[in-house]
Amino acid sequence: MEIADIFVLNKSDHQGADRLEQQLHAMLSLVMPRDGWRPAVVRTVATENKGIDALAEAIDRFRKNFEASGERQRKHVQHWKLRLIELLESRLLQRVLGGTAGEAKLAALAAEVAERKKDPFAAVNEILAASGLRPDGGGSDA
Repeated sequence: MEIADIFVLNKSDHQGADRLEQQLHAMLSLVMPRDGWRPAVVRTVATENKGIDALAEAIDRFRKNFEASGERQRKHVQHWKLRLIELLESRLLQRVLGGTAGEAKLAALAAEVAERKKDPFAAVNEILAASGLRPDGGGSDA
């Protein structure tokens, strides 16, 4: 489970807020700080504008820590790495399947795999070979 960077206890004037805050602090005491940041717990009562300044300060402290640690840049690079992989997958699928004929071949192979007539790796190799790509991960044989 991912732990939040800041916990906001809104309506903290309600009964049980003290106990919830204690439980959160107890839980967070078991978590190692990440890049020097220990998640903050901020109490607010939004309808009365209470705790909003403390929340803004906690967000500012987190932002400064996030940038200083290099985590922001790492996450930005990771985001774009995943996005590039998605784009590459999409383009490769378009290239390998090549329209309705490729989609029909994919459906036929999927049926064979589902019926255990062919293993999934052999099916993928067949698709790659039909598109002119070597199943061993190399480039085109041409």
